[in-house]
Amino acid sequence: MAGTADASLVLQGLRIPGTKDALKEAEGDLNWLQASDHHLIRYTDDDYPGRLKEIWNPPYLLYASGHRNAFYKTDQAVAVVGARKASSYGLKQAAAIAEELGRRDVTVVSGLALGIDAAAHEGALLGHGTTIAVLGTSCDDIYPKRNWRLAERIQSHGLIISEFPLGTPAYPANFPRRNRIVTGLAVATVVVEAALKSGSLISARLAGSEGREVMAVPGQVTNPQSRGCHQLIRDGATLIETASDILRELGIEGEISLQMGSHGHDLSPDQLILMEMLAQGPQSIDMLMDRVELCIEDLTVGLVSLEVLGLIFSEGGRYQLARVSEGLA
Repeated sequence: MAGTADASLVLQGLRIPGTKDALKEAEGDLNWLQASDHHLIRYTDDDYPGRLKEIWNPPYLLYASGHRNAFYKTDQAVAVVGARKASSYGLKQAAAIAEELGRRDVTVVSGLALGIDAAAHEGALLGHGTTIAVLGTSCDDIYPKRNWRLAERIQSHGLIISEFPLGTPAYPANFPRRNRIVTGLAVATVVVEAALKSGSLISARLAGSEGREVMAVPGQVTNPQSRGCHQLIRDGATLIETASDILRELGIEGEISLQMGSHGHDLSPDQLILMEMLAQGPQSIDMLMDRVELCIEDLTVGLVSLEVLGLIFSEGGRYQLARVSEGLA
């Protein structure tokens, strides 16, 4: 990070000259930057991602929270994006693909949104990989709010970044701007579930216009959220089913460890709660909804991630602990 005086000048430059609160806001930014895991990354810094410099209109400044050295692992980064209102199939595919990429030390980039984005970040963390979340708000205003615990875990194992000054709320126009950074950091963008008119398709086309690989996961033909992926495949996107397909297309060699189990995994509080509930016997989603204080999206993501880990499985519409996880009960 630049020296304090240098950073002060840069931050003041972000504020509108002549406004009464400009200096006060810059001082607030400087206070935020005092934390050891808070960073201000400039276009001219040595660790500014080279791939991001290649896009149209790259951000000059990036606020970041977490491990700044995550930027040194973006040479083979892959963006995983998709629908916010994703099906359990889509969530499971995103988490499984991201976990395998994480195990192969490929950085997973996404936007911290509900649905596919959150599942991708979760999967990368489950695979003990590096993940980068790009925000459409400032780094001090996590959006959506329900992902704040996921954001904390990402900061512990990766990086959260934003081009927006501190205090910037969730303006709709910010998210298309955010998407160019998501795809700009990655050598390839993978779309897992997307409607025909969705931001994920815009991201995919943006990636293609920048000369990056575009890949899509086929879905169920009866699911409207699959039509965007199918259209991308018709338009020339690479059809992929697993992380192995991605690695092969990118020329990354080597086997991925597919061993899944409870050992070596740090479960989130939500996952631990679900494991505790399932230790009492098989339960349906409706039963779990009545017993845990989780919204349906968080509950579904938690169950899918535990399935990916091999800790639980579903049979007859009910989830139950797998044999490998009995020791956790």
